[in-house]
Amino acid sequence: MQDKPEAADLMDAIQEFLMKEILPFVKERDDLSFKTLVSWNMLGVMAREFRTGEHCINAELERLHALLNLNPDDPQLAKPETYTEKMELCRQLNHKLAEQIRNGHFEGDLTPDHPIWQHVRETLRETLSVSNPRFSV
Repeated sequence: MQDKPEAADLMDAIQEFLMKEILPFVKERDDLSFKTLVSWNMLGVMAREFRTGEHCINAELERLHALLNLNPDDPQLAKPETYTEKMELCRQLNHKLAEQIRNGHFEGDLTPDHPIWQHVRETLRETLSVSNPRFSV
């Protein structure tokens, strides 16, 4: 039985095709070369998200549960199964965290070593590792 290629590998192949086969033919056309490079970049972002997105969202959810003092095993809490459900839960928990920060829920100053800032830095690092891996935090 032959395994089918993974989506990220297919995107890598399309990226290579765009750079090696298409870009040389459209390099004189600024509009087409720009669109080719943008497409190449978008495919790279999508491939990186396929490879690491689930890990990043799981790590962010874990940090949010800790910051909000939530027990992920609590039967009252939603148990997201799909990537989309995890993204939605992450959005909701980030909104809840922002509300708590606004309402002064956290005691003392939010110094750079506070767990909230650690969460923000790590989330930004993970996001950039997908959208622009050349930029490091």
